[in-house]
Amino acid sequence: MRYKVEIAYDGRNYVGFQSQINGRAIQDTIEDVIKIIFGVRLRIIFSSRTDAGVHAKAQVFHFDVDREIAPYKVKTSFNALLPKDMHVNKVEIVDESFHARFSVKEKTYEYLINLGEKSPFLIGYAYQCYFKLDIEIMKKGADLLVGKHEFGSFNTTPYSEKADQHRTISEFSLNQQGDLLIIRVTGDGFLRNMVRIMVGTLIDLGRGKKNLEDIQKMLDVSNKSTRRYNIDPNGLYLVNIRY
Repeated sequence: MRYKVEIAYDGRNYVGFQSQINGRAIQDTIEDVIKIIFGVRLRIIFSSRTDAGVHAKAQVFHFDVDREIAPYKVKTSFNALLPKDMHVNKVEIVDESFHARFSVKEKTYEYLINLGEKSPFLIGYAYQCYFKLDIEIMKKGADLLVGKHEFGSFNTTPYSEKADQHRTISEFSLNQQGDLLIIRVTGDGFLRNMVRIMVGTLIDLGRGKKNLEDIQKMLDVSNKSTRRYNIDPNGLYLVNIRY
């Protein structure tokens, strides 16, 4: 049986989603719980490798197992056994044509920025911005990033690892609600630190450290050594995956 699972988590206490040698990962915690539920150690396949401190509202993973348990029972068991900073939203049985990573059509991330007074309730959940930002020029910068581009200047994935760094961004919006700025990005794929670097670039634009011509040049001429603002991970959320 192939189980598809959607999970939400607070990423503050983990080294990231993927198993690593330098600390506790979200994947490790999930696989420990699967062993309790199904009685066998399994490796899960997941849609997106979120970094340390990054949160998710709708991460997706799948796993194959010989034993069948009703999805609602699996969901109940997950939520009884997982730590309180994780919650399974949905469990379903799918056919083998589904793949949590390779079947993805688009992913959506949100980045939260607190523009007001420092809030103890947003620590670890939103970037505290002490700069005055020109939101309107940031929106124009976001518009430049929409479409299919070579995003080599906007990520830290080396070309030796991923030669083709073209990606298509279908949505890049900024919406201010009170003191909270919500940046929403949807694309067909994202390279390492790509969302955080794009958001950091827009912050540099909004505070006057970059202009629109600088962003266009970053798109036109890939440069891995260009000075980039890789913004704090705690304001980043994986919010939706479309299959």
